[in-house]
Amino acid sequence: AQRRIFLILGSFKSPGSLLWSSAVDVRLSSCYSDIERCILTVCVCSQDKLFPQAIDYLQRAFSVRRRVGPVLLSRQCATNQYLRKRDDPHRYCQDACADVTRCGPVIVPQHHLQVRKGKTCGPSGPPDGPGVEGSDFVLYVSGVTTERCGQENIVAYAAYCQLEAELDRPIAGYANLCPAMISSQPQEFEGMLSTVKHEIIHALGFSAGLFAFYHDDEGKPLTPRFAMHFVLGLYQWSEAVIRRVSRLWDIRGGHKVRHHVHVLVTPRVVEEARRHFKCPILEGMELENQGGTGTELNHWEKRLLENEAMTGSHTQNRVFSRLTLAIMEDSGWRHTVTPYCDTVRASPLQLTSCLSDAFALCPCIPSSFYFDSIPDVAANQLVFFGGAVEIADFCPFSQEFSWHLSGEYQRNSFCRVSENQPDRWRNYGAEQYGPDSVCLYQKSAFVMEQCTRKMTYPDWGSGCYKVACSAQGLLVFVQDRSFLCVRKGQPLSVSVRVNDWVYNGVLVCPACSDFCDDCPLPHQLPPTNASRSIPIDPCSSSPGLVVSLWLLLLNLLPLVAGLLLCHCS
Repeated sequence: AQRRIFLILGSFKSPGSLLWSSAVDVRLSSCYSDIERCILTVCVCSQDKLFPQAIDYLQRAFSVRRRVGPVLLSRQCATNQYLRKRDDPHRYCQDACADVTRCGPVIVPQHHLQVRKGKTCGPSGPPDGPGVEGSDFVLYVSGVTTERCGQENIVAYAAYCQLEAELDRPIAGYANLCPAMISSQPQEFEGMLSTVKHEIIHALGFSAGLFAFYHDDEGKPLTPRFAMHFVLGLYQWSEAVIRRVSRLWDIRGGHKVRHHVHVLVTPRVVEEARRHFKCPILEGMELENQGGTGTELNHWEKRLLENEAMTGSHTQNRVFSRLTLAIMEDSGWRHTVTPYCDTVRASPLQLTSCLSDAFALCPCIPSSFYFDSIPDVAANQLVFFGGAVEIADFCPFSQEFSWHLSGEYQRNSFCRVSENQPDRWRNYGAEQYGPDSVCLYQKSAFVMEQCTRKMTYPDWGSGCYKVACSAQGLLVFVQDRSFLCVRKGQPLSVSVRVNDWVYNGVLVCPACSDFCDDCPLPHQLPPTNASRSIPIDPCSSSPGLVVSLWLLLLNLLPLVAGLLLCHCS
């Protein structure tokens, strides 16, 4: 979630001391407020793990044009009415300054504030506070239940509060965690961490309210000052930042519809978009055109970038791509340490199997978005197929999901979290969750067998399995037995014993290059049958017992034959 707030210009204590010579890691300071109101385990998670890890990631990803001196914020005015002074970027209060200055729901400490500035166009009251030393951006963190938290599925939201006076760079922002949506479950941590990174990046510069303040590499504004667009409630960006383009879409039945979109056209974004889509004439990267205020224009288009972390909703396995790094660099405020992620791709998680209760609630998809045809699907069944994500224009994307028992959350489908490991008696596909696990397609349902019993689970299609890279190629582990994936799409027959059950199934091998940097060349690949699994007899007590009995019988055959010959003679 992202929101627009009123703009107030702040400064550094030593104005004009901009250093252009080198780029250094961004320094983020976090100030916590009202976190004590939340549950203790959530507090510890937020202050000791969640925000420190998110901030560490962003400090390593971005660098800034360094400023000298502490960050100082402007005071808000009691009546929200301001005066301007010629050649002075600061605002002066028409009447008195407000008693408190807020950044989102957080009251800014007095020692973070500048001297009061009134209509006399001069300072009044106490001098500047000491400010925040050693920081390029101050993040005020809170954990309070607000009206915004009451909206559906809002975990956290963030925005910038104030910009510095010379380059319009955000120097302060806030992030509020909605207590009812914060979980202390280990399975939920990765998702919350991704959400916090997403929200902080909004505050740092990926925001419709900031597009009009972007600068070029020379420090010159890309948009003339000041052009407020009162319909959008935003300062209107120039065409050097965003352009509106019209495209013709092919839709069902051979018809076409005209589609209007906003495209980000800054230089690095254009370069990365063309690189990613392998399209040398692409104008730029589309921004989201759905979802309403806070989603529209503030995110990448979901239909095109699906699991990119700066799209407007979460489907699965969020990644921060070079496109997001490019927009942050094109803001003119930050440099990025690239590459962080070369491509947006769906691996390692590609869950495609549907639980039986997935039909309990489904969206109504406009008929123009129906499929004309789908392989192996009857024409009268096409109306039942489509995507559930409206802002992705109903394109069908894989989505993470969670399991509940009697309405109580149990685990989710993220393969890399060990705590998602199903109980032994519910592990129908011999799966293994953990930091080295990925999601693989299942060619058919796993069959669980005992000597006198056989069963299968109706929900199948994919599962989580541990993988490792080797000189021979990608190894897949099922119950600590390794199976070699030789080629992409290769059926991998699996037969393993788990306690009293024998599991038989077939997995589909992914490409080795999806997970390994060094893979064998085609002429180095072993034969496909090198990874065959010997079937296990469910009536034997061990997988080798049947083989041993057959070997014993073969060894006894000469003895039996000799005895028969002796008897006949």
